[in-house]
Amino acid sequence: MGSAVRTRVTGGIGALALAVVGIGAAPLAAQAAVSPDAPVVVAEVYGGGGNSGAVYSHDFIELANTSDAVVDLAGWSVQYASAAGTNWSGVIPLAGSIEPGARYLVQAGTNNAGVGQPLPAPDATGSANLSATNGNIALVSAGGALQCDAAACAADAAVVDLVGFGTGAAFAGTGPAPSPSNSTSIARDADLTNTAANAADFTVGAPTPDAAGGGDPDPDPVTATIAEIQGDGAASPLVGSTVVTRGVVTAAYPTGGFDGYVIQTPGTGGVLDLATHTTSQAVFVYSAATVGQVAIGDHVEVTGVVSEFFGLTEITVGADGLSVLSEPADDVAPAQLAGWPADGAQRESLESMLYLPEGAFTVSDTYNTNRWGEVTLAAGEEPLRQPTDVARPGSPEAAAVVADNAAREVRLDDGATTDFLEPANSGLTPPYISLTDPVRVGAAATFGAAVVVDFRNDVWKLNPVAHVTPADPGAYPATFANTRTDAPDAAAIGDTGDDAVRLASFNVLNYFTTLGTDGATCVPYTDRAGDGVTVEEGCDQRGAWDAEDFQRQQDKIVAAINGLDADVVGLMEIENSAALGETADEALGALVAALNAAAGADVWAFVPSSAELPPVELQDVITNAIIYRPGAVTPVGEPRALGTQSAEGQPFANAREPIGQVFAPAGGGEDVFVVVNHFKSKGSPGPLPGDEDSGDGQGASNASRVAQATALRDWVGQVAAADDAVALLGDFNSYGQEDPLHVLYDAGYTDVEAHFDVDGSSYSFGRQSGSLDHVLLNAPALARATGADIWEINSGEAVALEYSRHNYHGTLFYDATAYRSSDHDPVLVGLAAGDSEPTGPVDLTLLNINDFHGRIDGNTVAFAGTVEEQRAAAEAAGGSAVFLSAGDNIGASLFASSVQQDQPTIDVLNALELAASAVGNHEFDAGYADLVDRVIAGGSNAQWGYLGANVYEAGTTTPALDEYRLVESGGVTVGVIGAVTEETPTLVRPGGISTLEFGNPVEAVNRVAAQLTDGDEANGEADVIVAEYHEGAGAGTPDGSTLEEEVAAGGAFAQIVNETSPLVDAIFTGHTHKQYAWDAPIPGSTETRPIVQTGSYGEFIGQVVLTYDATTDDVTAYTAENVARTATPADQLIATYPRVSEVNDIVTAALAYAEEIGEQPVGSVAADITTAFSGGSYVNGVYVGPGPEPTSGRDDRASESSLGGLVANALLDTLADADLGGAEIGVVNPGGMRAELLYAPDGVVTYAEANAVLPFVNNLWTTTLTGEQVKLMLEQQWQRTDEGEVPSRPYLQLGLSSNVTYTFDASRPEGDRITSITVNGAPLDPAAPYRIGTFSFLAEGGDNFHVFADGADTRDSGLIDRDAWIAYLEAHPGLEPDFARQAVSVPELPETEAGAEVAFDVTGLNLTSLGSPENTALTASFDGAELGEFAVADGAASVALTVPADATAGAHTLTLVAAPSGTTVTVPITVSEAAPPTVGSETSLWLSQTTYRSGSWLPIIAFSHVELDDGRFPRGRVEIREGDQVVASARVVLGVAITTLPRHLTPGTHTYTAHFVPSDPEAVSGSVSDPVTVRVR
Repeated sequence: MGSAVRTRVTGGIGALALAVVGIGAAPLAAQAAVSPDAPVVVAEVYGGGGNSGAVYSHDFIELANTSDAVVDLAGWSVQYASAAGTNWSGVIPLAGSIEPGARYLVQAGTNNAGVGQPLPAPDATGSANLSATNGNIALVSAGGALQCDAAACAADAAVVDLVGFGTGAAFAGTGPAPSPSNSTSIARDADLTNTAANAADFTVGAPTPDAAGGGDPDPDPVTATIAEIQGDGAASPLVGSTVVTRGVVTAAYPTGGFDGYVIQTPGTGGVLDLATHTTSQAVFVYSAATVGQVAIGDHVEVTGVVSEFFGLTEITVGADGLSVLSEPADDVAPAQLAGWPADGAQRESLESMLYLPEGAFTVSDTYNTNRWGEVTLAAGEEPLRQPTDVARPGSPEAAAVVADNAAREVRLDDGATTDFLEPANSGLTPPYISLTDPVRVGAAATFGAAVVVDFRNDVWKLNPVAHVTPADPGAYPATFANTRTDAPDAAAIGDTGDDAVRLASFNVLNYFTTLGTDGATCVPYTDRAGDGVTVEEGCDQRGAWDAEDFQRQQDKIVAAINGLDADVVGLMEIENSAALGETADEALGALVAALNAAAGADVWAFVPSSAELPPVELQDVITNAIIYRPGAVTPVGEPRALGTQSAEGQPFANAREPIGQVFAPAGGGEDVFVVVNHFKSKGSPGPLPGDEDSGDGQGASNASRVAQATALRDWVGQVAAADDAVALLGDFNSYGQEDPLHVLYDAGYTDVEAHFDVDGSSYSFGRQSGSLDHVLLNAPALARATGADIWEINSGEAVALEYSRHNYHGTLFYDATAYRSSDHDPVLVGLAAGDSEPTGPVDLTLLNINDFHGRIDGNTVAFAGTVEEQRAAAEAAGGSAVFLSAGDNIGASLFASSVQQDQPTIDVLNALELAASAVGNHEFDAGYADLVDRVIAGGSNAQWGYLGANVYEAGTTTPALDEYRLVESGGVTVGVIGAVTEETPTLVRPGGISTLEFGNPVEAVNRVAAQLTDGDEANGEADVIVAEYHEGAGAGTPDGSTLEEEVAAGGAFAQIVNETSPLVDAIFTGHTHKQYAWDAPIPGSTETRPIVQTGSYGEFIGQVVLTYDATTDDVTAYTAENVARTATPADQLIATYPRVSEVNDIVTAALAYAEEIGEQPVGSVAADITTAFSGGSYVNGVYVGPGPEPTSGRDDRASESSLGGLVANALLDTLADADLGGAEIGVVNPGGMRAELLYAPDGVVTYAEANAVLPFVNNLWTTTLTGEQVKLMLEQQWQRTDEGEVPSRPYLQLGLSSNVTYTFDASRPEGDRITSITVNGAPLDPAAPYRIGTFSFLAEGGDNFHVFADGADTRDSGLIDRDAWIAYLEAHPGLEPDFARQAVSVPELPETEAGAEVAFDVTGLNLTSLGSPENTALTASFDGAELGEFAVADGAASVALTVPADATAGAHTLTLVAAPSGTTVTVPITVSEAAPPTVGSETSLWLSQTTYRSGSWLPIIAFSHVELDDGRFPRGRVEIREGDQVVASARVVLGVAITTLPRHLTPGTHTYTAHFVPSDPEAVSGSVSDPVTVRVR
C-alpha cells in the first residue's frame, strides 16, 4: 500500500509543479559585480538623442532580462559617467520589474527634443545626457551614485553590468565597446551574449529601442512638499513622478536661458544649523511656458514631472501646470549660515534655496567672466591655491590643498546661460567686467543681496534672483574691492638705498614687431567684426595682427615696464627677430625705444644677444631678453648664454636658452649675475621619459623642465664663482614646490616669494593662483636682498581687458594702462649694493652634518668644498659661520677610514674646524674608553667639543662627557648642547658602555639650556642656543613625509619638537639618516624655529641662518635648508679654499693607504648583492634603485634583502663547527650591513669592499634559543625598547640563513604576528633548542632583540666578523644573489575539511634588493601535489584552492612557490575529521477523504509514511501543513504517523503536505511529501 500511495502523490506533485510555473517565480536578488551570469544586462546604448543627424530624439539605455525569473528593479539605477569613468553624476532611478526575456527601456536626456523620432514609451526616464561616441553606463543594484573609478567599477558589488564605449574607461573585460554615433548605437547580438567583455559583446548598428510597456502612461499626480521632492540625498526620490506642490517664488528667469523660476516652502530659511538641516526647502521649476506668468513673491502651485538635470533637482511644468494662488503665504527668508558649506551634502541641503552669503569671500578667477559672465569665488580671505605651489606634488599636504580648494570654491553667476563669445551674442556685454570697478583675483567680494544656491555645469553656483546685465550694475548681488595698485610695493621691496638695485621678471605676452599681416600664411583670431586681433596659426609670428593691435599691446607693456621702476628687467616671450630672418634684437630695440619715448629720455638700454647662443635654427621664435637702466647699473663683461644644450635630445631643445649678464651698481657696490629663463610649458609633453602628464599636478613636460633646471644649475656653477651673487629670474613654468625648482633649491637657491612671504602670486590658471614666475637668489645674493613683491597687474584681471580681446563684446574694455598688459605678473626683488660692512642685526650661519660615518672617498673633497663655499658665502654677506655636527661622525665607516680606526675622518673634521658635535651611538662602537681615551684624547685628537648632556656615569647624574660648548662667532656667543638617542644601549655592544647610563635627551637639553641663560657666567652664558640631537624623525622630505606626520607618529622625535625648551633657537637632528628642513612650532608660542637633518654621509649640508639682534637679545628671523654637495670641480675648490686643500691632502693619503690594503681581492660576485632599497621600481621585471647614485635608496632596514641572507649564511657556515659554537641558524641585524656587494666593474670583491659591508668589528657568538624563543625573536622585529616604547625605527627586518623561512600576519596583535616557521624543511618545534650564530652586538640584546639576553650557553667563538666574512668570501667565489624571500605575509589558515575551498592573500613576495626579479606567478601544492597557479601583481597574490577530497584528517603542508624568484612559502594546514553523512528520508501522505463536507462528524484521517535510506525505523514527528501553517502533527511510530485534520474547514480547495521532522536532524535529513488536495463543500 505504501508504494501505491507514493505513486499517487507523485502525480499530484507534477500537477502542482505546472501550476507553480504558470503563476511565476519570486524576483531574483541583486547580482554582485559584473559577471557573465548577470540576470539583467545592458542590451543597447544610444547617446546621439537630439543631436544633429540623430535617429531618435532622446538618448536611451535598453536593459534585458536574460534569466528565467522576474527581476525586481526597485531601488536599482542606471548611471552614466563621461569617458574618464570617475564621476557617476548621471543617475536614473529604476522602478517596477522585468519579466524573463523581456526588455526595459530607459530614456535619458536630449540635445534637442525636436530632432529625431520619439522613443517608444519608456519604462524609466532621466535627464542624464550621454555622449554620442564615448562614455560609460553602469546598471547598479542601488540608487546612490557610484564612488568607484574606471574599470575598477567592474568589481564593485553593486554593479550588475558595466559598459564602456568609445574611449570609455569604465569597461568590463579588456577594453571598451566600439564607438557609436548620432545615427548608430552599440548593442549585444540577438542571443544577448554576455561574456563580461564589452569589446567582444557589443557591435555598432542601427538603434532599435524596445520597452516592456508595462508602465502607467498617465499616472495620477502625487501631492508632495518641496522637501519630500528634494529628499535628503543627491537625487530626488520622486524622479519620474508627476507631483503637485506649492511654494513662494524666490527667483525668476524669463530671460537669459534658464526658462524657469525657483519656489521655496513658505516660512523657511533664516538662521540654519546644517547639522540638523538636511533637506532643501526649494526647487527649480523648469517652465518656459509659465515663467512669464510669475513674479518674485507669488504663492504658486505647480504640477509637473520631477527630474535631475545634471544634478539639479527640477520640476518640468507645462503650460497648464501653474496656478498663482490668492491665499497668503509666510515670507521666505534668505538662509543665514556661518560661511559657505564645505561639505557636498550640506550644499545639497541648500539647493535652490535663497541664501545671503556672510563672512569673507575672495575672487579666485575671472577668466570665464569674459565668456559666461561668472566669477569664481573662494570662501575665506585668499583665492584658491595651486596645490603644487605650496606643497610637494603627490604629498599629503598637496592633497590637503586640493581638498581645501574643493571645500571653498563656489561661482557667482549672472542668472543666464549666455555664451558671450558666440557670434550671435557678440553685441552683448558680460556682467561684472569694468575698467573703473574691476573684478580681480584676490579681491574681496561683498554680498549686498540674496542669491540662489544653484547647481549647474557640474559646479555649485550662487545665482542672482534674476538675470543681471551691465545695463543695471546696481542689481549685481555682490561688489568687489578694487585692489589695484599704481606701482609695486616699495616698502615690501625695501630697496631704499641710493645704490640699491631692483630686479624684475616680466613675461610680455608674445611681443612681436613682426605682425600677422606681414605673413601671407598667417591666420588670425578675429574680433566680433571679423577683424584680426592676434595671430592664431599658419606662421612663426605669435603676437599682434596688425599695426593698430600692436600699438594697443605696446602701450600697455610700456606702461607696465615703466611702472615697475626696476633697474634690470628680464623679459620672456619677446620676438626673436633673428629666428624670423630679421636683424637680431630688432623687436627688443623697438621696445626700448618705446620705453624711452614714454619716459621722455633715454633711460633704458638693452643687453644685445650673446654670441654664445646656439645657431639660429636651433632657437625658438620667442626668446629671453634683458633691459636695464644705465643710470642705475652698468653691465660687466660680455652677455652670456647657455648655448650648448639646444640640439635634439638636449634640455633646451624645447625651451628658450637661459641668458645672463653681470651688472654692477652704477654708484658702486658688488656685482650681481642676472640670468633670465623661460622653461618648457606644461601644456604638451616633451620628448623625455616622464614628460607625459603623470597627474601629480606638475603638468606635462616635467622631466624636460627638470632637465632644464639641472642644466641651468650646472651652467651657472661653471660661469659664476661660488661667492658671486646670482639671481635666476623668469618664467620657469613651475609652481613653487615642483621638481624643477627643487633642483635649484637643492643647489642653494632661494625663491624670494617664499623667503619674504610675498602676498600674492604671478599667475592664475584653472581658478587657482600660484607662481610660475620666480626670482631665485643664491646665498650671496640673498644676503643682499632687501625684499620682494609681485605687482599683480595682469593674471588676476579680467581677460576682456587684454589687447588680444579688443572689440570682442558690445563694450570696449581696452585702455592703455598697465592692467592686463600680459597674463603673467611681474616679480621684483631689491638688492642692497653690498659693498659696506653690515650693521645692526647679525646673520649667523650654522652649517651642520650628521651621520657622516667616515665617508673618506672621492666625494670628501666636494663635501669639504660645500662647507667652505657656504662658509665663504656667509662671510661675504657680512655674517659669520659655525660648523657643527649631530653625531655618528665615525663608526660604520668606509674602508679608507675604518682601516685606520677613523683617524682620517677625525683629521678631516679638524681641518674643517668642526666646532662641536653631539656624540652618536656609533661613537661608542668600540666602547666608552676608546671614545674618551683615543678619539677625544683630552682634545688632542678630536679638537671639537664631543657633547653628551644625557650620558651619565652609571647610577648617578654626573655627566660622563661635556654637555655643551660655547662658540664665538661674529660677536655672538653660541651655546651648542649635544645629546644622543636614549636607545644607545640597544644599539652598541653593552659591554663597552657598562659604566654608563643614557637619560632622556630632551630633558638633558632643557636642563643645560636653562643653565646657559640663567645670568650666571660661572656656568656658561650664551646669546644663541643650538641643540644637536643624535635622534630624529622616522621619515623626511624626500620620503614624502611632513613635520606634522612625524610628530603625530609620537616617540622621541615628537618629544624633541614638542618639548625642547623655547630657549633653544635651532635644532639639528641625526641618527635616522633622513633629510628635512622644517619649521617647528616653539612650545608656548606662535613662532617657529628650524629643525634640520641632512640625510647622511655628507651628501647635504644643513644650513640654518639665524638673524640675531643684540639690542633685543632675540633671534628675529631664520632660514633653513639642506644644501646639496657642490658640483664645483675639485681642483677649483682646492685652489680656492685652504681648508679644502688640507682635506685633500688627508684624503689622498688615506685613500692611498687603503688602496694598498684594500685592493687585495678577497672574493667575487656574479651580480649585485645588496641591502633592501627604497624609492626604486621594477624596470623590465627587474628591481632598480631610485638613483642618481648606484646606492641611492639603500639600507631600507624594514625590508628583507639578498645581502642579509648572504651574511646570515656566512655566519651559519662559519659557526656551524661544534668547536666554534655549533650554529644551526644564522641571524644578522639589518643595521650591521653598511655597504653593498656591487658587481661593477668586474665582479671582484676587494678587502675594502668586504670590510665596508661589516665595518663594526664585532665578535661572533653563538647562543641557544628554544623554538618558542626563536618565534619571539621574530616577533621582536616589531620593536619595543626596554621601557616598552616604540623606537624611531619601529620595525627591523632580521636577515636569516636560507634554511629558515616563516610567514606572518602584521594585522594580528603584537606578539602573535608570526603564523608559521620552517627550519630545515620542518615546522619549528617550540620546545626544541636551536643554536643561533650571530654578532656579539645582537647576542647581547642589541637593536631591542631582548630575547637574546635570555639565551643559554652563550659562547664567544674568538672570531671577529670582518675576518670570518672575508674568509667566507674567499671560500665561495662567484657568489650569486638569492632573491627568494624567507619572510612572506600569509594569514594563519583555519582548520578546514577535505574538498573545501581555502582562500587567502599572500603579500610581500618581491625583494627590493638590486636586480631582484618581479614575481609574476605563484604555484600552490598540497603535500607535494600541485593544485594550481595564481597571478602575482605588485608582490601579492590571491590564492583560492580546493583541498583534495581524499585528504586525510590531520596536519598537512601547503607549499607556495613564486616565480621567477623561487620564493618558497611553507604553510601548515590542518584537515578536520569529516562529518558523518546524513541519512536521507522519504515521506508520503494519504488522506482518508479528498472530498469533504465542512463540519462533518467524521474527520479526515491523515496517514503519513516515513522511510529512511538505511532501512532503519525513523524517529521524530510528522507535521501536516497547509502552506506554512501546521494544522496537525503526530509522532512517528514504526514509520507511520496518524492524525486527523480539523473538522471545520472553509469551503473551497485545501492542499496539504506532510513534513517529517527528525529527532536528530544532524544525522537524519527531513523530507516533505507530495501535496494532496481536498475539496470542501
